This record gives sequence, structure tokens and C-alpha cells, in this order.
Amino acid sequence: MVAIHGSFVPAGAAGLFFLWGLDPGAEAPPERRGRAIPVHPAAAAPEALYPALRGLPYLSALTLVQWQPDHDGARPVRLPGVALSLPNAVQWLLDLEQHFGGTSLKPGHSLRLWSIAAKLLLELLARGRMLPVLQAEAGVLAAGWSLHLADPEDVRRITRLAAGLPEACRALVPPDRDHRSYALPSADALLHQFMRTSAAGVVRLLLDGVPLPEAQSLQDTALRHWLAALAGAAPRDLPPGLPGEKALFAALDRWSAPATGVLGHAALRTGLRLNPPGPETGGDWQLELTLHAPDEGALPLTAEAVWASLGQEVEIGGQRYRHAEQRLLSDLPAMARLYPPLAPLLRESAPARIAIATEDVIALIQEGALLLQQAGHPVLLPAALVKPAALRVGMRLSPAGAGPSLFGLHQIVDVRWDVALGDTELTLDELRQLARQKRPLVQMHGQWVRVDERTLAAVLRRIEQHGRQVELGTALRLAPEVDETTATGWIADLLAKLHEPARVEPVPTPRGFSGTLRPYQERGLAWLAFLRRFGLGACLADDMGLGKTVQLIALLLHERESGLAAGPTLLVCPVSVLGNWRRELARFAPGLRVLVHHGAGRLGEEDFAREAAGHDVVLTTYSLVAREADLLRRVRWNGIVADEAQNLKNPATLHARALHGLAGGYRVALTGTPIENHLGDLWSLFQFLNPGLLGSYEEFQRRYALPIQRFQDEEATRRLRRQVGPFILRRQKDDPAIAPDLPEKLEKTELVNLSVEQAALYEAIVQETLERAAQTEGIQRHGAVLAGLTRLKQVCNHPAAITGDGPLVGRSGKIDRLVEMLEEVLAAGEQALLFTQFARFGSRLQAYLAEKLGCTVLFLHGGTPQPERERLIARFQAGEAPLFLLSLKAGGLGLNLTAATHVFHVDRWWNPAVEDQATDRAYRIGQTRRVMVHRLVTAGTLEERIDRLLAEKRALSAQVIGGGEAWLGNLSTEELRALITLEREM
Repeated sequence: MVAIHGSFVPAGAAGLFFLWGLDPGAEAPPERRGRAIPVHPAAAAPEALYPALRGLPYLSALTLVQWQPDHDGARPVRLPGVALSLPNAVQWLLDLEQHFGGTSLKPGHSLRLWSIAAKLLLELLARGRMLPVLQAEAGVLAAGWSLHLADPEDVRRITRLAAGLPEACRALVPPDRDHRSYALPSADALLHQFMRTSAAGVVRLLLDGVPLPEAQSLQDTALRHWLAALAGAAPRDLPPGLPGEKALFAALDRWSAPATGVLGHAALRTGLRLNPPGPETGGDWQLELTLHAPDEGALPLTAEAVWASLGQEVEIGGQRYRHAEQRLLSDLPAMARLYPPLAPLLRESAPARIAIATEDVIALIQEGALLLQQAGHPVLLPAALVKPAALRVGMRLSPAGAGPSLFGLHQIVDVRWDVALGDTELTLDELRQLARQKRPLVQMHGQWVRVDERTLAAVLRRIEQHGRQVELGTALRLAPEVDETTATGWIADLLAKLHEPARVEPVPTPRGFSGTLRPYQERGLAWLAFLRRFGLGACLADDMGLGKTVQLIALLLHERESGLAAGPTLLVCPVSVLGNWRRELARFAPGLRVLVHHGAGRLGEEDFAREAAGHDVVLTTYSLVAREADLLRRVRWNGIVADEAQNLKNPATLHARALHGLAGGYRVALTGTPIENHLGDLWSLFQFLNPGLLGSYEEFQRRYALPIQRFQDEEATRRLRRQVGPFILRRQKDDPAIAPDLPEKLEKTELVNLSVEQAALYEAIVQETLERAAQTEGIQRHGAVLAGLTRLKQVCNHPAAITGDGPLVGRSGKIDRLVEMLEEVLAAGEQALLFTQFARFGSRLQAYLAEKLGCTVLFLHGGTPQPERERLIARFQAGEAPLFLLSLKAGGLGLNLTAATHVFHVDRWWNPAVEDQATDRAYRIGQTRRVMVHRLVTAGTLEERIDRLLAEKRALSAQVIGGGEAWLGNLSTEELRALITLEREM
């Protein structure tokens, strides 16, 4: 399929819009001898574009030169295409998608951006943001447009749009310029010039056939000549009888002054004062004309005072002015155009004030005041109308029954709503009356007040929807959205301790616990027991290695020794850590009865429910939860625990849906990464813990995910933190209260060079990846990019990781350096973990290291059976093997490998959280020696650039309490080129 691209080209006085097609399957035409600039290899013939143009006039075939990025800089290519005049191009871009229906063509990314630019152009024209410019050179009059961006948001929109333009758009050389000496414009300059030149062309079409006004004054003459030139009339000499260019330009400046707000440094300004109804205004709203001095702190003078001093000087702000009435009379017509209710004053000989209806007051505060102020005319409003009165909403919660129960978020509580508008408290009936008016201006207790009618309606809907009783979960979800939440009874105790965990009562270490809890682990136990008492879900998100397992085991013992348990607790984990849980339960809680539901010998339907009821803990895996959901639903669980709960990040998976459907008294999630990829992970986790607390997925995306991830909205971040913070306990290893319990961890990035073979293979894959990225779109492009990046990382490890042949020795700078460093580890009598994400290459690396270093090298990967996994772990911990090679996914979580004092990351993962989890196999509670973390990075490659980017990707998780690889697949081609191109030392 041919992809159509396009761009504005600043050629000649008006410029043109150039379209070209790229066909990934096209064969480059044979080059003619002697032609120095080749044709783009994927260029489509100009005729291929015609179906999308649908007979649009003023077409011409054209070939332009385009600069193409190259590993040595840039190279020129010839690009055949079609040129459109700007007015026709704008019209075509406005309805871009409909032109491609029924064709085998598709619009490229560049065209979609220019379509947005065309729509923005019309918006700016409609809002009066394009101003006329009159130019005279050698006595010849010419007309044009100037982009007047008074609103900072308009500037930001154009800047963002320019930032998205592909490099290919600004790399085109106009047909009348030499490509060797032509200076390519910036994207920002290109977009601004498109706006200016396109605006002139569009308005010329609009004025075609429109009769020009008769000149009644010098200002009208300026306007007439400007319109004539803009409408396409032949350039003409300045007509005789005009005072000259200077006076003509001054007249045009005065004509455009209301739009620019430029009225001269020392000029008076005409403004308005709105007076509310009262005895002094005869019971009507009144607008009063005022005169303002340049000094904004000076009090204005009323128009009535000006007319009373007619013929005399007036004093405003300590300055005296003559003929002040002329400013009133000259400004009033422009003001009346911006705010039509002033028009009757134009018929008065001494305009001063006018009575207006309430509807006109609403029009003034909603739009008229802003237009007048932007044009330089101050508007003075009563204090109560300057901005909507603050609407404050409070909730008073009280128990609806005797006390809390294990219904958790579903238990009912009483709620009383308190609403105040400004300083005035409102009853529910008064709120209804105000909301029914659906107006921004209302009377309340005899006073006029400005309100936000949408906020009024939303508050009323919320109150009427929930009434006087709500579920506890609903109250907790609404709490961050209201201004104040108060409570009585057990609810007050719950809210206080949710927001101040330090107030939670301590829980003694259970008698049956075989071990010692550290102080921070005791606080974790107390926090878990507190939320369990109220039936609320808890996420224990301590860093890997800080003992989430022992805190959960202590909770299981506490509830049984306290008589709180009502049935078995279901504990779900990945199969890779099932054996670890079994060992840890036996070690720390030998008195707990544990049933392992896994493997070929697990119980069937008839025996499972009976056996489960006779145990305290049932251990199973996520895969079995998905397959045997009906079996697990037959048991009423005392609680449900999800270990490595990042496995629930996708709520649509079978095991996530199965877990949501199980009945249990409380829920606990254990994870070191509550946010692994994006904020959607957090929503999915809370659907398991406290269903409904964060609303529906669509509501969560609208209220939190999009504002935070796309716009870095700090207020949304604060609200989300308030919402989820009480249910997440996260301690990190560098916390002052925890650091003394851990040894030192040193991290070092080891830069290594590619071998000659690696560099050649790397560059070949770079070119192949860039070509595929340029020729595909959508999901195909995403997959092609990620596949190319994976192959590049394999080459950085070793050429054999791609080719699969040949020996390992002497072909990789990284592997050679790894061997050197491991020799030092072995010489010191220490042990090391080695992580790689490529299991197939790992098997070859295991054999190579064992032969090269003369020692036992263990290897654990995703295909290792569970009994063998446990045997390998035991051998390493016992010191039987000094080196343990692990695939990142299989060995990156749930393992206790504190015998290691060195951790080597042979290759880099896209997600820093995954790497940190792998490191934490050695750096965790129980480690008593210093841990050295070595990251091997090939210099000048994507690995070195990824190393810098990974530090930035930790920020999102830290904000709210993200990380996957999807962000790499969405890079633009230029960003991808910058990421993967091999840098060579000069």
C-alpha cells in the first residue's frame, strides 16, 4: 500500500504544498548515467497519488530534492510528487480522511499533522488572530497577514504541533533553490510561514467578488487598498492625495488596535464598569463608560465626568489630558463590535451609561469582558462576579450499625452532606433551586452571585445519587474529591489511622513465629492486621528483600492465635516461588497446616474442599487458579493473598478474572512493583484488593492516568496518592529506619567495546531496522522495531547469539570482559549471579564459562522443572557452585540467593524495576556482606543510551506510590535512529 506524505514548501512569494508517495514494495528505477542525485528508492510515481486528489485543480507534477539522514550525515535524493496551491491544499487537508476512502492509498503521519495545522489555521482566522499587514516598497502597495498570538495556549499548541513534524517535512528543497546552499528551515519557522501564507490565500478566495467599500476617510482608504491587494488586484502605486506612507500605516495600526491591544504608550483607554441593580441604578444592571490612564494603579474617570468637563483638561492618575472625550468617541465603535449591547450608545451625542438585561450581563462575564480586555479596554466587575463563588462540599460520616464488620468496602455508613457557596451555607433545597436555573448568574439571599453552573449540577447529582447512606468504599472514593471529610465512631478511628499509619496499635509477634521480626516488619504486621480487621485490602509493596514473606506469615499466625480466622487462607504465587513459600512457611510457622495444591498428584473435586477446610493455608499457582476456578470457588476463604501481584496487572487474563470471582474475607497483595508499566497496573491491582475504589477503568483513565502520564498533572497525582496511599505500605532499602539492617550495595556500569565482527553485524541490523520502521505503520511497525532492538541487544552480547554458529572465544568484547571480571571474583573466593534475558544463548554461555574458568556453573531458566530449581538453589546457597547463571524472567523474582556477593547483568532489560528485582535476589534481608552490582554495557550502542534512559523511567513509580518495553516500539523513526545508531570514536 502506498503511503502519501506531504509538506508545505516555502517557494516564491506564496509557497506550495508538495505531496509524494512511498511504496515499501517498489523497486528503485534505474538511474540515468551522469545523474548525481538518485531517486528515493521507495518513491511512487506521481500518477499513483491522483486517486486521493479526486480532480482537485491546479495540479502539477514536480520533483524536489530531499535530504535523507545517513550514517555519515545526510545525502540528497530526488523525490517525484505533485504540487498544490495553498488554498486548495488547505481545503483538501480539512477533509483528509474522506479523500482516501475506496483507494489503495493511506495518509502518512505528516499529512495528519498538516491536517491539524489547517484546522488550527481556520480556528485562528475565526478568532481574529490573523491581522492585516500593509507593505510599501518603491511606492508599490502589497498586503499580507501577521500571526498575532496573544494567548500563551495558542503558542503552546503551535509549538507542540511543530515538534511533531517529521524531519522529512523540513528536508525538502524548493524547486527554485540550489540544494547545496539552501538552509533548511526549522519546524517552527516552517509552520509559522505556512500559517501566514495560507491565510492570505484562503482570505483571497473568500473576498473573490466581494465589492470594496467606498473610502470615506484616511482609515477607510487604507483598508480599501489593503483589501484590494489581498483580493489579488494588480499592485498599484500609492494614489495621489494621501498624506503619505507614514500616515497610511498609522491609520492601519489604529484600525487593528482593538485586536492587538496596542493603543500607544501614553494613550488613554476607554473601559467599562458594571454596576449591579440597586436604588442608585433604578433597579437595573448598568454599564458605565470609564477612561483609564496608562498607570494601572490610577482610579478611572467616569464618562459623565468627562462630558461635564467638556472643553477643559481632565486629570487621571496625576496626569492632565485634553480632548479626553475624543478617546471615548473613537473607541466606542470598536467596543460595540466586540460587545454589541453597547451599540445604542453610538446614537448618543454624549454616551456615558446604559441599562442592560441580565442576559447581557451573562454575555459580558462569559465572553465580552475577555474580548474587550484583550483589545485593551479594561472591564471593572463587582467583586462577586469576577470569578465563580467557591463551592465547598463536605461529608460527615457516622456508623450505620454497631461496629465494623468484615464486609469491608461494602459495609453501609451514614452520610450527611454539607454545602456552602462562598460564605453562605446551603440547604439541599437551595442547592436544587440554584442548579435548576442553569445560569452562571444567580440571586441568593438578595445578592447577585456568579456560579459555575456545571459544578452546581455535578454536586447535586452526586448528593442525590448517593443519598444519606453509602458503602464505605464509596465514601473512601469520594473523600479526595470533597473539601472536607469528618467522621464519628469507628469510622473516625479508621480514617485517622488510614492517613497516619503511625497511630495503628502495635501487634505482638505471634507466639508460633520462629524468628525475630525487625522493627519495621513489626509495623508492617500491625498495618496488615489493622486493615484486615476492617476487611480492607492491603498492598505490601516493600522493596524486594525486605521480608514481605515473613510479615505475611506473621499475619497468618496472628489471626489464628487471636481466633480471627474463619477457614483457610488461599495464597497464590508464580510456580517459580512455590517451593520457596513452602520452605518459608515451614521455617517461620511450623505450626501452620499447609496444603500445596499443585502438580500431578493434587486433590480432585471430591476431596479438595474437605481437605482445604482442615488446613490453615492452601498454596497454589496463578496458572491453576485460571484452570480450576470452579474448584476454588467451592471454598469460603478466610482471606486471599496474591504474591508477586504484578501478575494481576492485566485484569482481562483468566487468572485475574478467576481471583476476582473468589469469595474471601480480606485480600492482600505482595509486590515490589505496584506500577510496573503504567498506571493501569495500579487500577488492576486495586480491582483485586478493593474493587470499585478507583471507579471503572474508563473513569480511572479520565481522572488519573491520562492527566498524570500525558500532562504530568500534579493535582491529579496528589488525588491519586490520597486515594491509594492508605492501602499501600512501601518501604525502601534506603529508608533511614531500614538501612542499618542491610549491608552496603555498590553499583557500577562497565563500558566495553564491540569487536570488529560485532560492529559490522550491529550496523547491518541498524539499517535493516530503520528501513522496516520507515516502510511499516501501526502494530506491524511496533513489532518490527522491538524485534530489531532485541537483535541489536543480542549482537551486543555476542555474534553467536544471532548467528548461532562458531565458537564464543575472542568474538565479543563483552564476554571477554565478563570472563576477566569473573576470574577476579573466583580468585577472591566469592560467588556471583549472572542474569541474561536470552535463555538459548545462556546455555552456550554456561558451557563456555565452565570450560574457560574451570568451575561449576549452574543454569536456571524457564524450562527448569520445579524440583530441579530447588536443587540448584540449595547447591548454590551451600557453596557447591561459585557461579549461577539465570534467565531474567525465570530467576528475577521470588528467590533467596544471599550466598552471592556479586550480581552481573550481562544484558540490559528495558524496565529498571525488573533489573532491581533480579539484583534483590542477593541484596535482601539475610545478606550480611557487601553486594557488588555490575552492569555490562557496550559503548556507543543502544545499550549505553538505554542505560541513561532507564534512570528517567523510575520517576513515574516514585510519583504515585512505569516501565515496560512498549515505549520503545512507539519511538519515531528519528528518535529510533538516535537511539540505535552506532557511535564511533573519532
